[in-house]
Amino acid sequence: MKAIIPFALVLLMSAPAFAADKAPAGNATAGSGGSAAVNGQSATTLGAGAVSNTPDTSSKALAMGGSAAGDNVKTRSAVHGNNNLNGQAMAMAHDGGDMAKSHTVCHDRSDSVACRTKTMAHEPGSKPVKSTSEDSATIQ
Repeated sequence: MKAIIPFALVLLMSAPAFAADKAPAGNATAGSGGSAAVNGQSATTLGAGAVSNTPDTSSKALAMGGSAAGDNVKTRSAVHGNNNLNGQAMAMAHDGGDMAKSHTVCHDRSDSVACRTKTMAHEPGSKPVKSTSEDSATIQ
């Protein structure tokens, strides 16, 4: 039995130490935004996010916003989450059939940021005018 204890102690001391999984160190920022307008109705949204990691700590920031101008307007924006942040902003203005709307979504992860904005303007009797813009960044 005396031989087993020193052998177990040698095995314990020679075992590799396992570090907790951590995101790579560095910074990443991304953002997107867009506007749509038709016949006095307009809507704009934007979002921006950042992730910063060091060997000891990490930080995340996410900002969302939107505005609309016209006859009937609706706007809202929100950011939620703990370890990963998610946010969205929506804006819309309309008067009868004339409509402008914009929608931005952003995600902050442990090592990346991604944002996308979709906009649309519509006038009765014509096709909607749509656009999409995206941006993303990853810590290398």
